[in-house]
Amino acid sequence: MAIIPDDRVTAVRAGMGARWSRTRIRMFSELGSTSQWLADHPPDTPTVVIADRQTKGRGRQGRKWASPPGGLYVSVGLPLASMQSIPPALSLLIGLQLVESLHARGFSGIQLKWPNDLVVDGAKLAGLLVERLPHTLIAGVGVNVEGSRVHDLPSDRQAIGLRQLSDQPIGDQLLGTLAGAVLEATTWSPSQAERLLRERWPVFDALAGRNIVVEQSGGTTLAGRVAGITTTGELRLITDFEERHLQAGECRVQGDWVTTR
Repeated sequence: MAIIPDDRVTAVRAGMGARWSRTRIRMFSELGSTSQWLADHPPDTPTVVIADRQTKGRGRQGRKWASPPGGLYVSVGLPLASMQSIPPALSLLIGLQLVESLHARGFSGIQLKWPNDLVVDGAKLAGLLVERLPHTLIAGVGVNVEGSRVHDLPSDRQAIGLRQLSDQPIGDQLLGTLAGAVLEATTWSPSQAERLLRERWPVFDALAGRNIVVEQSGGTTLAGRVAGITTTGELRLITDFEERHLQAGECRVQGDWVTTR
């Protein structure tokens, strides 16, 4: 495995900001999965793991996570006490902080697709996966840099990359910014989390007002119109009969992304 130069670690640390300057950072040229590395090496202090390439990246429900060379792949691991709780909407809070951080760096037009995708006009830019293990919280993030390099999406989906959004620099400092965004989202109190989801999620909500079909575990589906999310992160779906609040599911927009809102 190639040795990562110290100046790359320094650049990541600079992107994370002063608050997280003492965070442990591990960088690799290639890993099976940054999140799996943290699962195999449970951290005793906040730890950031970065890989230039993943060979076994994974997404929700065990799906393969396309991780071609040139993308941005980072996972953050935090030690947890055995009875320590985490916010039910943590993945949404992390997504919100990632979008706002990317907007601040000059990458505009990004929205949030419940529950864990960052999209631009429906094309997938990034995904995240939050996992709770007995003594570790792991949040993994994968961001496309060149959308044309992503080939493992379903036939009805497209990918887009950061280079299609801006000519801003993309590199280790931006990786640090993403890691810092994840760490920041884990510090919010329950009241802060509710306020942010209430006030900021609607600004970036890609699904609000759209007709969708939600695929749930066990193969069941629900169709309806999205009315936003609850303050605890559940999707509000208006069906023909009632309003349902969903905790998980795979959402597919009915019709064209540009014209169906």
